[in-house]
Amino acid sequence: MKIAYRLIIFCGVGLFLSLWPLAVVQTLFQMTVMEVCSLGLLSAFPITLIIGVFSWRKSTRLWMGPSVLCVVIFLALIVCPRTQIDNWWFKKHITPYAMIVDSIKSGAVPCSSTITIINIPDLPPYIRYVAAARCNDGSVLVEFYSKACSFAGHSGCLFKDYTQTNSCFADYTKLEQEWRLRHITGNWYRFF
Repeated sequence: MKIAYRLIIFCGVGLFLSLWPLAVVQTLFQMTVMEVCSLGLLSAFPITLIIGVFSWRKSTRLWMGPSVLCVVIFLALIVCPRTQIDNWWFKKHITPYAMIVDSIKSGAVPCSSTITIINIPDLPPYIRYVAAARCNDGSVLVEFYSKACSFAGHSGCLFKDYTQTNSCFADYTKLEQEWRLRHITGNWYRFF
């Protein structure tokens, strides 16, 4: 039973650590650890329950402990305020992102009215590249693509400073409906 506890705690800690910085710096290693630990916990639950019923129940009153620990770890992951922590991290590090947006708005960084990748010399940490568009009326759309790997495709941050009726971004509003956008603060969104 001690081995079961140790393996479940090891998988639980690995799962928490792999999920914690998920939206900030997600790497292939983290995704692998997350999958291995998830499978470990999912398989540990029925195995420890069966072993507990047929073997541990005869020797101890705590025979359900390992199975209950699996359930508690999964419930803790559901309750964990990961979105709020991710938003807090972004708000704390928003300054370099806002400087890039301001330089695009002012015209210091040239960009067209269609969304294209632009050359930014000093990118914020964890950003692979930036795509932006600026319309004649001053409307701006800036996409910060993260270095994070994602099976669903690209992920990153988005700055939207335009109205839905703006004809300059008509093609983008169709794409926006396909993306999962999560509001962070002001005109800032996270996309997956």
